[in-house]
Amino acid sequence: MKTKKKLKNPIFCIVAMNENRIIGDGKNLLWHLPGDLKRLKKMTMGSPLIMGRKTWDSIGRPLPGRANIVLTNSVTWKAEGAIVVNSFKDAIIKADEWIDNNMEINQNITQKKIFLFGGAEIYKIGLEYCDNIEMTKVKFNLKTGIKFPKLNESDWEKTKLEHNLAKNGVPEHSYWHYRRII
Repeated sequence: MKTKKKLKNPIFCIVAMNENRIIGDGKNLLWHLPGDLKRLKKMTMGSPLIMGRKTWDSIGRPLPGRANIVLTNSVTWKAEGAIVVNSFKDAIIKADEWIDNNMEINQNITQKKIFLFGGAEIYKIGLEYCDNIEMTKVKFNLKTGIKFPKLNESDWEKTKLEHNLAKNGVPEHSYWHYRRII
């Protein structure tokens, strides 16, 4: 791991994946977990999200109450509600600015956290800056697709927060918190 620079605001990773580290197919959500969507909204509300353009496209709209920072290689891409950047460094700068500006004018900002929101390229670039991962592990039989980067498991303390059995078409899943120890 590279030596991390001191960040103004901590960066958290938030991800849902199956047992094979599959996070998506490049187009749509693979599973529908209403409880996870509520958890994600509660966790990220009032915070900036850093996502790639493909993740933005799969959502199809800005997520309200959060800065939607979209990292793309395209210098001409635009979308209403997106803060477009062309480097990870610029994404962090825009996230910090958004937090500072909103802390002054909006009392809804209760946390100073930046969230890596996907997809795989964003996780690959930004994971080294994260000391915390909020992970949803989904029991979903799929062996190929877009994968979350492989973690060195010994670098992380893992805490299982909740386990949910399959019910009414919702696959079995569990919520985990990973905290970097190295």
